Amino acid sequence: MTTSTGPWPGRFVWHDLMTTDAEGSLAFYGKLFDWRVEAVPMMGTTYHMIHCGPGPIGGVMQEKNIPVSHWMPYLAVDDVDRAAAKVAQLGGSVCVPPTDIPGTGRFAVIGDPTGAYLSLYRGNPDSHGFDPDLAVPGRICWNETYSTDKDTAQAFYSALVGWKVEAMDLGPGGIYHLQKVGDKQAGGLMQQLMPGAPSCWVVYFFTEDLAASTAKAKQLGATAMMEGVPIPDVGFFSMLTDPQGAMFALFQPLANAKGTC
Repeated sequence: MTTSTGPWPGRFVWHDLMTTDAEGSLAFYGKLFDWRVEAVPMMGTTYHMIHCGPGPIGGVMQEKNIPVSHWMPYLAVDDVDRAAAKVAQLGGSVCVPPTDIPGTGRFAVIGDPTGAYLSLYRGNPDSHGFDPDLAVPGRICWNETYSTDKDTAQAFYSALVGWKVEAMDLGPGGIYHLQKVGDKQAGGLMQQLMPGAPSCWVVYFFTEDLAASTAKAKQLGATAMMEGVPIPDVGFFSMLTDPQGAMFALFQPLANAKGTC
């Protein structure tokens, strides 16, 4: 197992679960994955930091006033303030302005022009986030946005962080936009296929046994929307919602697959 210490501009390096029920979410994911959770006091509340593999990968936060529980990906950038200013110029929104995280780094919450939300992040020298290329069961290994206007979203992200597109024809699923930073895969973008559903980001957790992980998630109260779906030459995935309503996916790569996870 090799690790890199970062930084990784243009890559996803952290994930927070914003949930209406932190206790329930921690019970679900703690049983599903091999996580250690550390309670950290933060700005008058408790941040539940997730440790998986060689280090922390994100956290769980209680948010009673959100409409639905959801995972929030953090995208590494060289300069949060400059990137946030660029967001507004490109037609996006800045929901939380650039803000310091004491002893950790700086972040801002943004929305792309189609309404998908994520955070921009720049860590301190010792807190760049987790290595996005390190495949560990229970870690998020892929980020994908379903957009109500994929062309507008693509133009936004390419201008914001320099993502290059490798288009893949999924047949009935449309054209999938594989996002690349140099020779590295950063994420995916495709048209939202569910009528009336908003644009959103979805996280994929790495597993070595998709069938077993999917069955376990369902036993723990998750609802499966799709199970064991093949991705040609890449692997298989299941799409689920956790008991608190947050959408997530489980992914198992093919033994000889290159790229994702």
